Amino acid sequence: MALDLKRLQFLIVDDNEFMKRLLRELLWAIDCAPEHVRFASNGRDALQVLRDYPIDIVICDINMRPMNGKEFTTYVRTSPSSPDPHVPIIVCTGHAELKHICDARDAGANEILAKPITVNSVYERIRSIVENPRPFVRSDTYYGPDRRRQKNPFNGPDRRVTTPVLV
Repeated sequence: MALDLKRLQFLIVDDNEFMKRLLRELLWAIDCAPEHVRFASNGRDALQVLRDYPIDIVICDINMRPMNGKEFTTYVRTSPSSPDPHVPIIVCTGHAELKHICDARDAGANEILAKPITVNSVYERIRSIVENPRPFVRSDTYYGPDRRRQKNPFNGPDRRVTTPVLV
């Protein structure tokens, strides 16, 4: 069954006009309402849009100035003045190397979208966010969606120390 995306509000954050238009067209192709797609050219502008409008999903490029996608995601997740620390964020990148993927994940991105993008890849990321929302977790160094995707049972001894070990 296809998702009904007509009521979702999207924010596309990219400094490249071609990519903004492409993402807009892809969202329209999967039946998102044209009037529910907003735009920003960098992370700073995107924060203002988040303050002014109720956004359901952000699609954000990772490489922008003055505030890039990683900085934007970290700010949204951890800043006391964040307009919405729980808004789902899909980070879009042309740098699909593991380091960049991990950077986006560790900043608090819900999903990663590697370029070149397709209608199907955009739809699958949105579907994952809508149908399988991950709980948010907090630690000393991270706040965002649980990074564990698999629920594999663990067979082995528990190596976590629950009481102090005296040497």
